[in-house]
Amino acid sequence: MEFGESIWLGFFLYDILNRFIQICEHENKSQLVKKFCEVKEVLKKNLNTVGWDGRWYKRAISDNGEIIGSLSSKECRIDSISQSWSVISGAGDNDKKFISMENAENYLVDRENKLIKLFDPPFEHWDLNVRLY
Repeated sequence: MEFGESIWLGFFLYDILNRFIQICEHENKSQLVKKFCEVKEVLKKNLNTVGWDGRWYKRAISDNGEIIGSLSSKECRIDSISQSWSVISGAGDNDKKFISMENAENYLVDRENKLIKLFDPPFEHWDLNVRLY
């Protein structure tokens, strides 16, 4: 059985690892610090390669391998959570963070109606049984 992957959750995990590493350092757990630093760097590399779609970060990969939050997606082409967490976590490569946030602003900020969309375009025909871990 295949399981989907959540790109935004990867950014969240990166942030949690940073915080947990600080606790481990405070507790003088050098082996854990080393291990979690290694995991964090692999995660960062994967987020910025597999998670990058050319102009922004993907949202997720479904159980069947379909990419959600891709330039080629008909629904949820771009979402705010992956772009935001690439910055919040510090895991996004600098150039990619700026590019993705610029695109998030271009596609998700509706100045005329004074709102910020979570993603665009909306889900209308999607198989809603997909799990987004």
